Amino acid sequence: MKTLSEILIEIDSAKTELDKHRPLSPFQLKNIEDALFVEYTYESNRIEGNTFTLQETALVIQKGITIAGKAMREHLEAINHFEAIGFIKMIAEKKEALRERTLKDIHSIILRSIDSENAGRYRTVNVKIAGSTHIPVDALKIQEKMDEYFRFYIEQKDLLHPVLLSANLHEKFVTIHPFIDGNGRTARLIMNLILMSHGYCIVNITGSNESRLSYYNTLEKCQTENSCDDFHMLVANAELHSINQYLNLIKSAN
Repeated sequence: MKTLSEILIEIDSAKTELDKHRPLSPFQLKNIEDALFVEYTYESNRIEGNTFTLQETALVIQKGITIAGKAMREHLEAINHFEAIGFIKMIAEKKEALRERTLKDIHSIILRSIDSENAGRYRTVNVKIAGSTHIPVDALKIQEKMDEYFRFYIEQKDLLHPVLLSANLHEKFVTIHPFIDGNGRTARLIMNLILMSHGYCIVNITGSNESRLSYYNTLEKCQTENSCDDFHMLVANAELHSINQYLNLIKSAN
């Protein structure tokens, strides 16, 4: 089995190859990213229980079609998430540092017209996560913990490998669980904002039962045992898969 360091070396080697193809033509870039961003929206929402198929997700996002028998919330989850990807892409292209306002804006997009009262606002009540032994931060300590979160980012953003920085920010965010709803989607978007800002590809953790279970189990191990190696490995392997997929799409289009 490969070590985390070996996987990171493979990722950087693949990124070096990818950089040789950049910049892509606007047409090529749009075709590739539209497909990947729809797939990412589908998988990220599926992790959280959205029942749309990949095709239904694409129809709702790209054609504005309403899927019969599906709840309006599921339609909004697809539309909002796709818009949130566009938002983090814009932030990444500007090379802006992660700020609290940016994080809250991402969350606001995720919950737009779903829960406007709580969109972009830290929770004021305590919560428990179903099926998890981890207890999120007390509501009264959320701002304090989020301040620590951003201090960690500032201190580590130029020291940690971008893949590890993204994984750490994901894990620390869901451990705090600062919002009533939408924490998982927001955490994955923050992770991908960091990756895109450094020229890496979005990590797409699939919503299959096996993948979702591995994702939750490695996160919980990090939260309850302070052992994050498995989660870092999961994110690194997902990034390696994504960057190789991106390369294959470029080569097949040439």
